[in-house]
This record gives sequence, structure tokens and C-alpha cells, in this order.
Amino acid sequence: MAFEDIIGHDRQKRFLKFFLENKNIPHAFLLCGQEGIGKKKTAYEFVRHLFCQTGNACGICRPCLKLDRGSHPDLVAIENEGSIGIDDSRRISKEISEHPFESEKRVIIIDNAERMTIEAANALLKTIEEPPPHNHFFIITSSERDIPMTIRSRCSRVPFSLLSTMQLEHYFKNRKNIDQKKASLLSSISFGSIGGGLFWLNDEHFSLRLKLAEIISGRRKGFVASSSIAEMASHNDRNAAMYLAFLLSFFRDLFVRHETGDMSLIVNSDLIDELNETNYETGRVEESIKRIQESIRVMRYNVNRWLIFENLLIQIAGNRQ
Repeated sequence: MAFEDIIGHDRQKRFLKFFLENKNIPHAFLLCGQEGIGKKKTAYEFVRHLFCQTGNACGICRPCLKLDRGSHPDLVAIENEGSIGIDDSRRISKEISEHPFESEKRVIIIDNAERMTIEAANALLKTIEEPPPHNHFFIITSSERDIPMTIRSRCSRVPFSLLSTMQLEHYFKNRKNIDQKKASLLSSISFGSIGGGLFWLNDEHFSLRLKLAEIISGRRKGFVASSSIAEMASHNDRNAAMYLAFLLSFFRDLFVRHETGDMSLIVNSDLIDELNETNYETGRVEESIKRIQESIRVMRYNVNRWLIFENLLIQIAGNRQ
């Protein structure tokens, strides 16, 4: 793989390649932007170029092969599903106290850095203030505001923008061999990210999306149905975030239909029937949007995703006329 194989983000790639070419790499980068748009992939591509014996991420030298296997000793990756705690920060401190084992540099990648506890963030701050030589950090986040300013101020910031629907459609058609109609839909409901489109490409996820729309429209009724769907939708942080984003887009479509009547502006174009059957007053649509936004905020700090999602479905389904 090469930087050129990463969809979009040309400015960000040029910025990072500049440091590789000039061999003057900052001690810490902050890669920020929506989840699933290629931040981590870009960080790993940087590491491949940095560790490769040819400097071009050849894919066949010993360091490249070790990176592909996930066994390179000079790459420290913190990629927790849950919170990032003090033990993770201590592990980083221990790792960087030693000289790199096989390369001239060591890279520490912290994904979903917004999940750091206060203790972990404070410990990391001490580490990145004056890191030992030869150590470089990639702090990756989809919620920059949740990273303490004391850490942000010590990093070279690399903001990532949403991909265009044209870029996404091209990716799904040419990289995933998806037909035009499905590629067009995925590019519309992907929220500007390849990761979002790949999520909906999963048949189970796509099916549950329809079930959620049916609950909102009134096609699917009952507490048991809502509770069961809420449990599946909130299975993990990623699922919960994606389904909440879908609900937000569905109610946004309802608002657009109410205010303009222009169905060409609808994002969820495959759910026109469900949208037309959903009977909400404009005020109730706005109220539901606020409830969804509040659930997104609360879920960042509350581990009981199922309960939050279940209560949300009951509340917004109750807003129907």
C-alpha cells in the first residue's frame, strides 16, 4: 500500500510526507476528524514508510513484513475497545524508556484517544512533554474537544475532512466492485467516511437500520421490539455511534420533507416509504433531533449503552402523532 492508495486527504498526506522526506519528524501528531475517514490508515502508512528499509513501504522487506503481521517491536499500538487507562500510559512510559529494538525510531499510536481517563491523560502529558529521543506519537481522535488542551498544544495538528460523495462512490464502485445504485446509496449514508460505508455494507447492520426506521415510522411496534433492537444497536461503541448517526440523519430527512417537500435532498433515499409513513409535527421532529443529540453526548460518558438507546427509542417513537 502507498499514501496514494488512501482515498482523499491529499493535503494531509503531503504534510506527513514532507517530514519523512526531510527526516525531521515532530515528536507528536494529533490526527483528528470523523471516525472511519482514514486517520489510522494514514498513520500506519507513515509508519510503513518510516520503518521500511527502502523508505517507500515496499511491503517485502523484513520491517514491512513484521508490520503487516503486527509483530514489529518498535510499533506500540493502543487500540482499546473501551477506555484507555493509567496502565496503558504506564506501558507507553516503559516502552519508550528503552532504545528502539530494530529501527532508528519508535512510533506510538493511540487510537480513540478521547477515551483516555483523566489519570491516563495526565500521565501521557508528562510523557509527551519531554519524550526520550527517537520516539514519535500519533494521537488519533474523532472528538478533538475531549482531548485535554495541554496535550493538544504539544502536538502537530493534522485535521482530516469528510470525503465527498463522489470520492466515496468511486471507492465503492472501483475498490469494492459494488453496482452503481448501491454505491450511490452507500456514498450518501456513509457520513463522509469509508468506514461508515463499510459498516452499512454489512447485511446485519443494513437490516437493523431498516428495523429502526420501521420503529420510528410505526410499522414495527411494541416495547419488546424496541428493546431487542436497542440491544443489538448498542452492542458496542461503534454500533451505537453509527445507529445514532443514522437516527439523526433520518429525522433530518423528516425535517427536510416537512420544510421543503424536496425529496431529492433526502439522504436515506432507500427509506422514502418509511419517511412518508412517519407522521410527526415539525416541533416533534426538532424535539427528537435534540434527544438524539443528547443521547450521543451522554453515551460518551455512560457505559449503559443499551438503556440509553432503549429510552431514546421509546421517547422518539412516542413523539408520533
